[in-house]
Amino acid sequence: MRNLTLCTLLALPLFTGCLAVGAAAGGAVAANNVLDSNVYVTQLNCDSRDAWNTTKKFLAENSKELIEWDDTARIAKANIDESVVSVSIETIDLGRCQMTVSAKKYLATMNDGEMAKIITERLVRRMTQN
Repeated sequence: MRNLTLCTLLALPLFTGCLAVGAAAGGAVAANNVLDSNVYVTQLNCDSRDAWNTTKKFLAENSKELIEWDDTARIAKANIDESVVSVSIETIDLGRCQMTVSAKKYLATMNDGEMAKIITERLVRRMTQN
C-alpha cells in the first residue's frame, strides 16, 4: 500500500505536465503576455507574411490618417482614436509568428494599455478567422 501511494505521488507531476501539453496543443491559437502596461505580445499559429498583410490592412482601415510601415522590419504605426499604435510581426517558426502591440496617447507621453489590448484582441480575431 505504501509503494502504491509513493508511486502515485511521484507520477503526479508527470500527469499534470501531460495535461498542460494536451491543453496547449488542443486549443491554443494565441498566447498573450503583457510586458509593460501598454505592450502585448501574442504568439499566433499563422504565417508571418499573412499576419503582416492582415496587420497593415487592419491598421489602414481603423486609422483616419495614413499609416507608417517598414516591410523589412515588419513594424507598422497608426493613429487610432487619439492613440499611437505600433504593431510588429516576427517569425518564430514555419506557420508561427509573434505579434507585439503597443499604444501611447497624449502625444506619446502616456501608456495606453486599454487601446493596446483592444487592438491585440481585434487583430487576433481577424487573423484566426482567415
